[in-house]
Amino acid sequence: MRRTLFLLLGLTSSLSAQAGTDDLMSLYERAVLASPELNGSEYALEIAKAREDQSFGKLLPQISAMGNYSLNRFHSDRVGTVDYPGIRASVNLQQPLFDLQAYLLMKSQQSLTSQGEEELLAAHQKLIADLIERYMDALEAADKSQIIAAELSSTEKQLERVKAMQARQLAMITDLYELQARTETLRTNLIDSDNDARIALEKLRELTGDAVTSIQPAQLEATQPAPEGSIDTWVQQAGQVNPELQALKHAVEAARQSISAYRAGHLPTLQLQLSGVYSDTSFNNQQSPPFDIGTAALQATVPIYEGGITSARVREAQARKKLSESQLEQKRRELEKFTRAAYLDMATSPARSLATDRQLAASEKSRDAMKKGYELGVTTIVDVLNAEKQLSEARKAQRLARYRYFKARSALYHQTGRLIGVELAQLNKWLVPIAPAIKNKR
Repeated sequence: MRRTLFLLLGLTSSLSAQAGTDDLMSLYERAVLASPELNGSEYALEIAKAREDQSFGKLLPQISAMGNYSLNRFHSDRVGTVDYPGIRASVNLQQPLFDLQAYLLMKSQQSLTSQGEEELLAAHQKLIADLIERYMDALEAADKSQIIAAELSSTEKQLERVKAMQARQLAMITDLYELQARTETLRTNLIDSDNDARIALEKLRELTGDAVTSIQPAQLEATQPAPEGSIDTWVQQAGQVNPELQALKHAVEAARQSISAYRAGHLPTLQLQLSGVYSDTSFNNQQSPPFDIGTAALQATVPIYEGGITSARVREAQARKKLSESQLEQKRRELEKFTRAAYLDMATSPARSLATDRQLAASEKSRDAMKKGYELGVTTIVDVLNAEKQLSEARKAQRLARYRYFKARSALYHQTGRLIGVELAQLNKWLVPIAPAIKNKR
């Protein structure tokens, strides 16, 4: 079953993932085999298919055969006591000719099976979306640690330099204290960020069912194409394709058909009955000459009163239909909201990324200028530290802009039912296959 799903989604083994290092494709292949949510969706679909077969079976001929062998003792005052064996065999066939309720219940169950198929597809797409989001969160956490570590290294070098200058009375003691305080703050922040990075990898472990120790980073220079088409086109596509929405539409249809089915419980049913009997005993197993009987009959059943059960079933089905319609409308509105938000986020991402690139370049120049100014005595160490902090924030913003694009694209394709293997492979191409992996520090 899972192999079929790989083929359906267009997934192939990831060639870019190196030994011990995972990318999106390799993580998905592990997650799809280990996911309890997918297992649950598959079992739910199997249950729906089995129920459909059961409902269809009620419209098919029912054939049964029965054989009976007995040892009998007959006693009467005239004959006395007689022991004899008895044989009786019969074959019976029953074929519904008119049972509208059974037929409509079968149609309702077919809609429920279609609902299960859409829910299985939705579970797969949700798994991909969840994987992408957690992957980007792990990259974000790892980047934060790397950026803090870089700032800490730069600050420690500055601290050593100021210590040497202060020993020669070329720097103020307050500058030394400022640097020492900032260094300890960064060390504390690095401990927290390293822990956050490990926690982020553990969240990926929840999906795969086993340890994830390193993942591939993302390319900062990767292109960020804007979504093609208008926002209304994407909203329309989401309403037509989104598997969760389609599943709810099937639920509404199933409820509608069940209403008609239960109303048909007031109608008569007609059944063809064929039987053949062979026996050498008669009433009360009295011995008789062997005989056989063939019977063909039509049986009509007219419901008259069942204690209000049929009417109650109709009311239940009507309420279930209204409930499904309410859930469908709620999902449709939610889907439009998320689709529009993801579209706008994805559309503005290229400009956002360009702005963060410029912000980073300006912050680097500002930091360098502050260092030079400190050497010349025109700026304070606080100015230098603030410039270093601003540079770190710019580096974080640059990476967050890229990850935000990936998340927005994933969300948009998820809402429109297009988050399948081809899209996952495209996102995977934006990972760096040969760069040093982001590792779980232990």
